[in-house]
Amino acid sequence: MKTTIRLVASCALLGLLASCGKKDAAEDTATTTENTTAATTTEAPATTEAATETAAATTAPGATFDLSTVPVSSASLGAWPYLSGLKGYHTPYDSDSTGFDFDRAYVYDGKNLVAVEGRIVSRHFRPVDSEKPASELMQQRNYENLIKSLGGVKVSSGEVSQDAIKAIREDEYEKHDTNISGPADTYVIRQKDKEVWVQMQPTGSDYVLNVIEKAGMQQQAGVVNAADIKKTRRGRPHSPLPELRHG
Repeated sequence: MKTTIRLVASCALLGLLASCGKKDAAEDTATTTENTTAATTTEAPATTEAATETAAATTAPGATFDLSTVPVSSASLGAWPYLSGLKGYHTPYDSDSTGFDFDRAYVYDGKNLVAVEGRIVSRHFRPVDSEKPASELMQQRNYENLIKSLGGVKVSSGEVSQDAIKAIREDEYEKHDTNISGPADTYVIRQKDKEVWVQMQPTGSDYVLNVIEKAGMQQQAGVVNAADIKKTRRGRPHSPLPELRHG
C-alpha cells in the first residue's frame, strides 16, 4: 500500500515538473517573439529614413557649371570689351550700348542662372544696310569660332528656363541690362587672371552681345573727416554747413 502511494506521488511530481517545463518553454518562446518584433519595429524607421534620403538625393538639383573643367587660355584678348561687332554692323543709338564698371549679370549654364559680378558691356548690333543682314547662323558661328580660337568654351545654348528665372526671382533677373529673353549662346573664357563670360543672342537681323569680366568692386565711398570738410568749405566762407535741427 505504501509502495502504491509512493508511486502515485512520484508520478504526480513528475507530471507537475513536466507541466512547469512546458510553461517555461512557452514563456521563453513568447519572450523571444516579443524581442524579435520589437527589434523589427525599431529598425523599420531607419529603413524608411534611408529610403527617403535616397529619394531626396535622386531628385535634388545638380551642381552648377564647374569652371575648373575649362582649360586655362593664354590667348591675347585685346582691349576691353574684347569682342568686336560683325563687319557691316554697328550700334547707331545711345541705347544700343550700355556699360558699367561694376554690376551683376546672370549667365545661364544650361540648368541654373549663375550670378557674375564685375565690369559689363551690353551692345545691340544692327546692320548698317538693312537690306544686307547676316543670317542668325552666320552671327552665331562667327562668335563661336572667335571665342573657341581664344580658348573659350560654349557653356549652354538655348532659352533660359522659367524655373531658373523663378529660382532667383523674375524682378531680380530683369532689372539687369544683361538679361536674356530668348534663345542665346553662353560662353566662358578662363585665363590665369581673367574670367570672361559672353552671351550672344540673335534677334533676327540684329543681335545682342554681352561681355562680362568677373572682378571685385573698387571701394569709393568712405567716412568724412575734418580735413575733408575744410577743403570743401575753402573758398566759400559764406556757405557754412547747415545746422542740425532738433525736434
